[in-house]
Amino acid sequence: MTSTKSLRSGLPAIAALSIPLLLTGCAGSGSGLKDVIRRDLPAAPAYLVPVPVPDPKAGENAVNVAARERAGRLKANAIIRNARVQWDRLRAAYRKAN
Repeated sequence: MTSTKSLRSGLPAIAALSIPLLLTGCAGSGSGLKDVIRRDLPAAPAYLVPVPVPDPKAGENAVNVAARERAGRLKANAIIRNARVQWDRLRAAYRKAN
């Protein structure tokens, strides 16, 4: 009876001493997270593709060629603007992550 009584009285002490040990293990597990985080950039967005602008055909109206070239430049500039916005957001997110 005495050994069971002393075991019961020592159980809370053992539990209390083991909690910091468990918490230390949990706290230490976060130190390796930087090794797990990958810094690979995802594939380029779908809108980052070259803008196809056909070459002028012999005898084609110069106004039509100029309009097609202008439309191609406008589309390319929109793609560049969108890529710039996304790049700035990505840089800001990386700045916050470090």
